[in-house]
Amino acid sequence: MKHGFSSSILVLLIILSFFSVDCHDEQQKSRFEKIKEVVAKNMHILGPMLKTGPSEQLVDFYLKAEAKKKKSKDNEYDLKKAKYAEQTKKMFFHAYDSYMMHAFPADELMPLSCKGRVRGLSQSRGEVDDALGRYMLTLVDTLDTLIVMKEYEKFEDAVKLVIRGLSFDTDITVNLFEANIRILGGLLGGHAGCLYLQNIGKFTWYSNELLLLAVDLADRFIPAFDTPTGLPIPKINLRHGTHGVKDNETCTACAGTLYLELAALSRYTGNSSYEGYARAALDYLYQKKFKASDLPGSTISINSGNWIRKDTGVGAGIDSYYEYILKGYIISGDSKLWDMFSTQYEATKKHLKKGKYMTSVHSGAPQNRVKEHQDALQSFWPGLQVLAGDVDEAAEVHAHYIKVSSVNQNTLPESFLVTGQVYWPQYYMRPELIESNYILYKATRDPKYVDIAITILNAIENRCKVVCGYAALKHVSSGELEDRLDSFVLAETFKYFYLLFADDEDIGIPIDDYILTTEAHIIPLHIQLFSNEKVKASTKVCPDKGIYAWSWSWLRDSIFRGYLANSERVDISLLDDQPYNYKPKSKKSSKIPRTITAALKASNFDYKNPEHVAILRSMGIIIEFMDGEKLQLVHNSATAYSDQLGVEGMIFMKEITDHAKQMAQATQQQVVAAKEVFVQSLLNKETATFEAGKAQFGTDLSNGLRIAGTAEETQPSDGCAAIVNQLAGRVAVMYRGNCMFIDKVRNAEQAGAIGAVIIDNAEPASSGVLAMSGDGTDDVKIPALFINKVDGTKLLNMYRRDPAMLILELREPAIISQDEKCGS
Repeated sequence: MKHGFSSSILVLLIILSFFSVDCHDEQQKSRFEKIKEVVAKNMHILGPMLKTGPSEQLVDFYLKAEAKKKKSKDNEYDLKKAKYAEQTKKMFFHAYDSYMMHAFPADELMPLSCKGRVRGLSQSRGEVDDALGRYMLTLVDTLDTLIVMKEYEKFEDAVKLVIRGLSFDTDITVNLFEANIRILGGLLGGHAGCLYLQNIGKFTWYSNELLLLAVDLADRFIPAFDTPTGLPIPKINLRHGTHGVKDNETCTACAGTLYLELAALSRYTGNSSYEGYARAALDYLYQKKFKASDLPGSTISINSGNWIRKDTGVGAGIDSYYEYILKGYIISGDSKLWDMFSTQYEATKKHLKKGKYMTSVHSGAPQNRVKEHQDALQSFWPGLQVLAGDVDEAAEVHAHYIKVSSVNQNTLPESFLVTGQVYWPQYYMRPELIESNYILYKATRDPKYVDIAITILNAIENRCKVVCGYAALKHVSSGELEDRLDSFVLAETFKYFYLLFADDEDIGIPIDDYILTTEAHIIPLHIQLFSNEKVKASTKVCPDKGIYAWSWSWLRDSIFRGYLANSERVDISLLDDQPYNYKPKSKKSSKIPRTITAALKASNFDYKNPEHVAILRSMGIIIEFMDGEKLQLVHNSATAYSDQLGVEGMIFMKEITDHAKQMAQATQQQVVAAKEVFVQSLLNKETATFEAGKAQFGTDLSNGLRIAGTAEETQPSDGCAAIVNQLAGRVAVMYRGNCMFIDKVRNAEQAGAIGAVIIDNAEPASSGVLAMSGDGTDDVKIPALFINKVDGTKLLNMYRRDPAMLILELREPAIISQDEKCGS
């Protein structure tokens, strides 16, 4: 389970930003005069939190921070920061673009496999997968990272994809904590970003669509709170609520990390019930703290309220509970939350601080330590200490985690001993360490934190980068990679790097006007002012019909709900001019049902459009780039999301080659049949038959047409340059890769070949029909077939044994009668 803390800035700066709304009309006053006025006016609030006493001390602290900032201007760190802000953005988009190209709309990218992780379809990882809900997790979680990086156009594209494609009406049980911080938080962060852009004259089409989705999701959370204690059940079925959910215990952070998102939703909508449920859970946990320590346990019964696990610390299972009490105070102004935080914060200093690090003890007997190892999640703690005003102590604790990271090649292990020795060896690129580093830099402007960030960023680049994004480490020592890229890497880790390196003018929002949730999602500090004002959320997507997403909606259904072509469908004409979430009654139609490919015509295909790429991927079609400019499509029906979509992929392959202007209904199109390669060794008397896919160019082997000739492996083996060996009257055999299929076959024909067989260079997922696209020309006349890597290896082994007398026959599949099968 991932519990991350995400603190935006020193609480001094947070509160000053919040209260500056009273001074907005005093533009002529100097900045520091306004600070003094605000401090003096609000000392009754700032004093207890910051422990600063007279307002002069507070201003002095702020001026020193400003002086350090000014002193560092125009020096090497400005150049370093600018360089690494750009590097961070480059790394982020390497991961983000890989997700959009290879995984979207799946929840996560599998960076080693270059495909999406879809719950129920990908191999199960146990409870880790409870974070997945078939709800575009990575995209939703990443929305406000795009706006922080000032990528307004990409942010707008992403928002529109979410609006038209996201649905929570799925029979999937998810972890409530994860769904809250990642999905609900992501939607609210996106909503806050949209509102900001509207305030500066952009996003005029937006009408609270993300907020509507947030309300839909939060309403599905509510049944979880129907327990004797008011503590929520830790899992919820998105369609059926708590039906079938057996869990009767929850962790402290699981129940205590709901307040920011649900309070923000209440203040956006005027519906106080969301905040009420979350606050009741937070209050109950506080009431159950142990008298001996003033600290909570880590696991509690949602029915009896008894502690099940009585160990306590600041790491996994408890961590963000503390964060949400403090930040809850900041966005609500409720002094009770400050009292709750200060009591427990002092208790952590008394019972958990051991020298320069934090430990774990028994809540009822805090003199007893319960474990010696620490976890990576607790490296958020120094950031929270800065928010509490303990900057020096935060720096000391942070230095401990940096030391552990440095002795492990600058990758903090998932768990470790005080000495730095590895306990759990994984490295998931978690954000907590760089989060604390960012907050300390924000508070002190000490350039050493810039150097620390650069070191960690370079470690991720050098140790985790792969072709399709960044992969977690199975072991920090060996560097072995794991096929995993959690959404929080894009939502938090890269966001904190960028916030540290980037100048204010390069950040897409005034970040000091926002507080960051535990998943680093933005909530405006002035949201407290929304408490009595109900937002009227529109139910229409936008006035632009182009935002309607027939194609994406059906793609989602095809992937996540198993619809096939014969399912009941609603005619697309019924959706014109209808508001978002319009659900007409399904009815049988006498017409042939509309299919997914009807929404994407070959003539309109744009390989840069992630939605188009996702549609092709659903049909089993992938895009390969050749020579940096050319691209080709490769179809494998076995990788399509359904048999019907595999058939549609074959149709699309034909249409993309012919540059069809319009697409007829898919079930009326003629489907290209599979072909085969018959192999016969005259020397060794052995034969084999391999299923093959045809090319969308060259001679079509149909109506009994076939060609046969002696096999000859080309030189070069990929056929991408002029072929040097003589192929007259022979069937060329070559490997896939490095150039377009049609270029290979064209070179083989020029060398005299009468046919060509191309062998795939990737392991097949399963058996399936493959196809090859052309380049729109019709100069190639010889037939060409495409076989998978396994069959190709068998063919080449036969060729090695009989290089002179191996006959290849390219043909339609042989039809064997029932009598022949029975041997009669």
